[in-house]
Amino acid sequence: MNYTQAQLKYRLQIAAGTLLFTGALISTLFSTLKMLHWRLDSYTAMASTINRPIQQFTLMVSENTRALDWFWDNSPTPSFIDLSYSSHWKFLLIYLLIFVGAALFASGRTLMRKVEAVEPLIEAQLNAPVEDGMPARTLQQLEESTLVEAAPAFFSQTRLLVVWPLGGAAIYLGLLWLLGIL
Repeated sequence: MNYTQAQLKYRLQIAAGTLLFTGALISTLFSTLKMLHWRLDSYTAMASTINRPIQQFTLMVSENTRALDWFWDNSPTPSFIDLSYSSHWKFLLIYLLIFVGAALFASGRTLMRKVEAVEPLIEAQLNAPVEDGMPARTLQQLEESTLVEAAPAFFSQTRLLVVWPLGGAAIYLGLLWLLGIL
């Protein structure tokens, strides 16, 4: 791919990755807070004492993030007790979108570094003296004719697409187990 195409591709990947990552992260956090608010039972005095700060924190976050009401209203509340609950699967899909967004962003950053490595070559060709009989090339011609090395494939990022989601899920489920939700 040429310089101009690579520039467009990395900008789109970074923008899409940022939007996907941010939206999925906010939705996952709000889903978790909603789950904590509704699933923490206060049947005993000890449980009530432990759970009260968590529920107060959830209410405080909800009251102070009114600009993000769309996320509060549309984030699914997972149920780890009944796995057939449709909201649970929506939550898992949104959770995985965090890592897809991070992988898109990382791909875009890798391609951006490759584009930045080619920029000095284009500037050097633009400032090079013109040989007799050869027409001077414009910046646009140089950008369209300069090739940029391809970045690794999106799915080759096994650490971001497999290891991090599984590790994060293990930690998340461990914390839920400690809180007595599972």
